[in-house]
Amino acid sequence: GETDGSSYPNGGLRACHTAGGYTILDPNSAIFMMDDTIFIPACLISWNGHALDEKTPLLRAEEALSTECSRLLKIMGHTTAGVQQNIGLEQEFFLVPREAYATRADLQLAGRTLLGCGAARGQEMCDHYMGPLNQHALAAIREMQSEAFKLGIPLRTRHREVAP
Repeated sequence: GETDGSSYPNGGLRACHTAGGYTILDPNSAIFMMDDTIFIPACLISWNGHALDEKTPLLRAEEALSTECSRLLKIMGHTTAGVQQNIGLEQEFFLVPREAYATRADLQLAGRTLLGCGAARGQEMCDHYMGPLNQHALAAIREMQSEAFKLGIPLRTRHREVAP
């Protein structure tokens, strides 16, 4: 219920229009996918611009940082329209079948690929990059996606890798 009674016929403690929160799409954040649902990041603010979420203060801090960095760069003799902060390195992983893993000493001893080879001529597999994932890979990726999402890490893409 509404604790301030703003929808009561006699008015309550504040005007109705001040009781609402407003959703604004966040163009700075990437749209991401969880399972088969697409999430579009948004901000929630009050009628007078007060932040009702944790995202809005972050965006305001980024804007302040951009303004001050631009000011500092101007003092140093550089002109810029603004500064953008970026985070989110790409992490690739490869699912190796257990039988194939057993034949690779580098994977067993070092936990990573030490030696690789180029694709055979004409077999670069570029046409498979956006191909469908097999069911085992898709199940593993969905599990990783779910665990990452719990940590606040959205995964934006799922694709097959071109590496041999």
